[in-house]
Amino acid sequence: MRRLPTLALFLPVLLLLAACASAPAPTLLPAPTPTATPSESALPGWELVWQDEFAGESLDRSKWGFDLGGGGWGNNELQFYTDRPENVRVTGGQLIIEARAEEWRGWDYTSARLKTQALHAWTYGRIEARMKLPTGRGIWSAFWMLGEDIATAGWPRSGEIDIMENIGAPHTIHGTLHGPGYSGGNGVGAAYTRMDIDFAAEFHTFAVEWRPEEIRWFVDDALFFQINAGDTPGPWVYDHPFFILLNLAVGGNWPGSPDASTSFPQQFVIDYVRVYRDPTLTPAALQKPTIHAAAIDLETAGAGADRQVTVFVTVVDEAGAGVAGADVEAGWLGVIAGATSGARTDAAGRAGPFLAQPARGAKEITFCIYDIRKAGSLYDKQRNSATCVFQPNE
Repeated sequence: MRRLPTLALFLPVLLLLAACASAPAPTLLPAPTPTATPSESALPGWELVWQDEFAGESLDRSKWGFDLGGGGWGNNELQFYTDRPENVRVTGGQLIIEARAEEWRGWDYTSARLKTQALHAWTYGRIEARMKLPTGRGIWSAFWMLGEDIATAGWPRSGEIDIMENIGAPHTIHGTLHGPGYSGGNGVGAAYTRMDIDFAAEFHTFAVEWRPEEIRWFVDDALFFQINAGDTPGPWVYDHPFFILLNLAVGGNWPGSPDASTSFPQQFVIDYVRVYRDPTLTPAALQKPTIHAAAIDLETAGAGADRQVTVFVTVVDEAGAGVAGADVEAGWLGVIAGATSGARTDAAGRAGPFLAQPARGAKEITFCIYDIRKAGSLYDKQRNSATCVFQPNE
């Protein structure tokens, strides 16, 4: 979703959810389309490693957890997420996420948001789901993934893969990446529109095929978008485990609010979710070379209000050779004006200049490397000649 998930995942309101109050019986769907059995879920060239066919009478809590609460979820959304059967249930071999127009704990709408976080996460593979989408102004359904390191790396440095998003238009879906330097409204992706298809009227299969340095998006096995490492305007952060989310939001900055034309309840119906691995990607094939910072060169010039700090970072591989095209993210302490925090290495492995003006009265200038990323490589911080540099602000 086009959002700030770190704000959403740790809202204090999540701790306030109590036992469910009584509510009207949920609206149920007609008899569902038969779901494929596990034996029918083989896909040529892929190995099935995880699935939920929603074949039981209740949600499998060994596979799914919940995000709960309101707060807008970083997008000024209008719903309060619950785990009540009115908002999320398994029936007839399908998962139903239902958005309802009802007052709940001070909010005007309720819905649900499921996730595999802390239960299951994957690096690479084909991630797919067969779904029927809701429709209407202000209705925002999403099938997406977040980096498992979001609690420590933060968003968008953890990465986000939006496999399918729909903002109520029955003929258009979106696939998007969000990462450092290309998040929120600046995410990199594409829309897929088919006027002969109504995504709200029948089931369709949405998937990504995610391999090292490449992600491809599909609708019913039709490729509609592809991006490779090096094509993003910032670091490629899709080389570590991600978990899956499914949710149905109401309102928000992107879709806008519901209006008189929007009917409730709205249902996001998921027939199955499956994860496959590429058997050719063996552990040996996924072994990555390491990179690190061989030098941080800090220089100052001028005095007083005109004082300028310049930093260059040199990134090398295991053999000490300069690494081109690596993204260096850094931060400053003791500076307030004109600070730059990101740069990409040149052919010699040199990133910069990072520039800053010292804050008035600061006793020390501090520059620290937060991260170094290059597709196909691992950052080995322990091999840095230095990770931070300090200099008195004389």
